[in-house]
Amino acid sequence: MDRRVLIWDGGYDYANYEKALSAVGLEAVVSGDRGEAARCAALLLPGGGDVADRLPPEEERVIAAFTAAEKPILGICRGLQALNVFFGGTLYAYVPGHQSPEGDILHATRAVGELAELVGTEPLVNSNHHQAVYRLGAGLSVRQWAEDGVIEGFCHNALPILAVQWHPERLCTGADGAAVFRWLRRRAEKGSGG
Repeated sequence: MDRRVLIWDGGYDYANYEKALSAVGLEAVVSGDRGEAARCAALLLPGGGDVADRLPPEEERVIAAFTAAEKPILGICRGLQALNVFFGGTLYAYVPGHQSPEGDILHATRAVGELAELVGTEPLVNSNHHQAVYRLGAGLSVRQWAEDGVIEGFCHNALPILAVQWHPERLCTGADGAAVFRWLRRRAEKGSGG
């Protein structure tokens, strides 16, 4: 099995993501080069800065390459927002109560379907974001909500795509964050005939 996962490089520190991938037997390749897409089994779209109405062209091309090849994609925080925009959805520019200057906020959520299988039906998760899904993109189905209705996770109806608004790479209390990375490994193994 090809264990390489492309972490789309938006110019941030990805040590937590690299550690989380390594813990489940995957190898991180941090790059903003679309050419890496063909050499990796999966794509991780990490947290980072804000997402505009349109994605940067190179990021859009990388997502398009992975979706066309039906390779698994995991979106985390900004990554969820980027996937929603890629599939034609829109975002709230600001939602209150999901970010704090002191760091992550722990809060209850409700999960169904694939996400409930991974983290349970009422997982406690961490948030540190001010943007959120407003109108869901085409082909996406909500699988997790915060108590205030903010979408905390979704899957694609036909493609191996899972996205969460929270940060499994640094979740120490509550839901099993590693379960999300194990999902990525299983999907990468399936895609390589494993």
